[in-house]
Amino acid sequence: MASKILKGDLPELMENILNNLNDDIHSLHSCTLVSRHWCKMSIPILWQEPFLLERKPLFISNYFSSLGEYEKNFLERCGINEEFSKTLFDYARFLKVLNLWKFKCKVDGWIELFNPSHNDDDISSYHITNLLFKLLIESGAILHKFSLCFSEDLEFKPEIFYSLERNVQFFSHIQHLSLVLVDLNIESATTWLKALAKNVTKIKTLKFCEEDYNGHVHHVNDMLPLIHSFIYIIKSQEQLRKFCLFEVRYITKFHGIISALESQKNSLQEFRIDNCNFSAEFEVLNNCKNLEKLCIMSCNPILSKLSKILDYKISTLLLTGETIDARSIALMLKKSGILLQRLCLETVNKINEEPLLLEAIKSFCPNITYLKISGFVFSTQFIELIGNFQKLQFLSLWCITKDIPDEELKIRIIQFSEILPLTLEDIYLDSWLRKHTDIFLNNCNKPLKKLECMKYVTRKFSKH
Repeated sequence: MASKILKGDLPELMENILNNLNDDIHSLHSCTLVSRHWCKMSIPILWQEPFLLERKPLFISNYFSSLGEYEKNFLERCGINEEFSKTLFDYARFLKVLNLWKFKCKVDGWIELFNPSHNDDDISSYHITNLLFKLLIESGAILHKFSLCFSEDLEFKPEIFYSLERNVQFFSHIQHLSLVLVDLNIESATTWLKALAKNVTKIKTLKFCEEDYNGHVHHVNDMLPLIHSFIYIIKSQEQLRKFCLFEVRYITKFHGIISALESQKNSLQEFRIDNCNFSAEFEVLNNCKNLEKLCIMSCNPILSKLSKILDYKISTLLLTGETIDARSIALMLKKSGILLQRLCLETVNKINEEPLLLEAIKSFCPNITYLKISGFVFSTQFIELIGNFQKLQFLSLWCITKDIPDEELKIRIIQFSEILPLTLEDIYLDSWLRKHTDIFLNNCNKPLKKLECMKYVTRKFSKH
């Protein structure tokens, strides 16, 4: 088997192996040096997401290796006097993942390498950014993931949009689209959404996010053209599966963004909100009969309202925040009941009415296989809850133990280690157990595959 892989006789298997290394640049680079066959298979994966922040910008020179004389003279006028060597591959064609903000950062970094006198306001940055982007569009690349992350210093020439109209393959297969607003560049974002709306219909994941680091607040009237374009994007998708809203607290009414999900009621599987306001539009989620995953982060003020208007049965519930409303969560758990399999509850503060919440989890959700909890007291009731899950496979805990006497804590750790279900395979106990790890290990006879008691300590077990 190994010799066949080395010789390239099993290309499908080899491709699967290499795809698992897509986040490990150094390993992929090593694979390119093994053989000619491995090189041909590794290079496209290595270059599908090149504009990463941790990657040095020198790689951009490879994109300019096939420029004509006009473009080379253009770069010289911008202060780039460099001879670009011919390359074995057309690297631009391999592009699949692109974040516009990271793209701009890397271009500026590349210019700085060859023209140290360049500054962020230099007109050369504007021209070179557009030159490279046009090259990528016309290379034959097909994007799968696109992040429209806009800032005031990122502008595109009209010819970019003409080029997009002639090369629709560049964005017509996008499956993951993020709209990230930075520093009030609403006009550019609206222009891009209108350009995408004509041909993009295969999006599976759609994200709307504001990351305004200067404290600006968008006026809703200024946002309306962008909102309408975004709504059009939602409605034009064939099978949208995941929808996310992040950091849009300035919108007190969503102006139809959430209501537009009615058009995706047969396909939507995951809904995620973070730091958002409440809106009656959320009631449309009741029509999404295939909704499986609900994630509500940093939204405690609206949690009680959501729990009352939503009538759903989901398999995954993720709730995080500085505080947790036990009664609202208990109501949500009751509605999901035996269908709930994955539960994540994370808070940095002590939970009020914690016994009520523990009893709700125990009573309504016996089929949990994945449990991630933080902020709970390591009480006897909590330990009994863990023992109640007879199908549990993954467990992650960060518990409060500071008010428990040391001898009592040791007794509870023994009880906890003995009550763990036999189905459990992976357990992460954070640092709260680090002083008594040996007690846990000496009393736990479960066939665990993996145990993490601290972020830097990992033990693997073979089943026995």
